[in-house]
Amino acid sequence: MGPSTSIHPNHAKFWREPSFAGAELLRATYRTHRFPPHAHDEFAFGVIERGAQAYLDGRGGRVIMPESTICVINAGQVHEGRPANEAGWDYRMIYMPVAGLRGLFAGEKYGCAGTVYFPETVIDDPQTMRLLHDAHVCSESRDATQLEKSSRLTAAVVQLAQRHGQMPSRMQNPATLPGAVKRAREYIEAHLVENPSLDMISDAAGMSAFHLLRAFRRAIGVAPHAYLVQRRVEMAKHLLLKGLPLRQVAITVGYCDQGHLSREFRRFFGVPPGSVRQ
Repeated sequence: MGPSTSIHPNHAKFWREPSFAGAELLRATYRTHRFPPHAHDEFAFGVIERGAQAYLDGRGGRVIMPESTICVINAGQVHEGRPANEAGWDYRMIYMPVAGLRGLFAGEKYGCAGTVYFPETVIDDPQTMRLLHDAHVCSESRDATQLEKSSRLTAAVVQLAQRHGQMPSRMQNPATLPGAVKRAREYIEAHLVENPSLDMISDAAGMSAFHLLRAFRRAIGVAPHAYLVQRRVEMAKHLLLKGLPLRQVAITVGYCDQGHLSREFRRFFGVPPGSVRQ
């Protein structure tokens, strides 16, 4: 029988690592939380410290991320996450900007002119797992220097990419978004704060509202309204990590009060926004 959720509630701590391409890091314990469908602009590299997470991709595939394995989610990949059993899971995550990952390879003879792609979501590599884990712990330490933090993180992520990533020469070209969907997504991105209506978005896309709903979900993996909320919550997290007060962040990302943002934030991350500023 798993631990009581009243004794071990969901807990998460976020922080930025400015010495490592501004990457964002997370240490979390999730007993009951379920992530709604979403995607990250960044790569997500993680280590499962305890328990197991069930991972669902945007195509209906399901894998288990067990203890002592590495989990990798490519940038832009729609997915969900939930406990694989009633005990939930503990993990440490690094959210690495695409440009930041590319920059780690600058000047190397094998190059990294494009974006690295990771074909496996769950990786069993104890040595690299330990490097990632220790680098993450180091980043959280108050005693380590910025040089040590960035050096450890760089060594760990580079080894992960070299061992398990595919370079552009071996990748298939990613599917191109339909023009109407691309225009709709760009319109949402540019008008997050203004709470755009479906008619506004479909006009910008040059497609009927009904057809846009189907095309957008098919191409992006979520409906336009879900994409809007996801982008607002992600923006809020970035702003909170920069030290802005919650009330100001709520207004900046388009919410009339901080309570609304808090509810949406908890739905995505299982914890209130205050955990970002710990």
